Amino acid sequence: MTSYAELDHFIEAWVETTGSTLFTEWAGKPARFFYIPGTPPFECFQISVGPPCEGRVTVLAGSVDTNDESELERTWEGAAGQLDSMLAAAMATIETWKQRQG
Repeated sequence: MTSYAELDHFIEAWVETTGSTLFTEWAGKPARFFYIPGTPPFECFQISVGPPCEGRVTVLAGSVDTNDESELERTWEGAAGQLDSMLAAAMATIETWKQRQG
């Protein structure tokens, strides 16, 4: 079984790169998520990493607030060893969303 502790160094590296803050709990349960500011201002996106299960992990990128009321979401699932590449894909997706024409 993989725990968040085994994944935290990958997550923390991305949080540091983005200048965000890592949140480690939601509703009293372990969680891992952080926010990415949007362009233009006032938009906000979130990347969350689901609890590891049997060596697999899920990464979700989604809009929290957009200026054009878009509801954007994409999910990746793979082996825990692929977490870094899934986080890179989530960041690239958010960067694409930031460039959309509203």
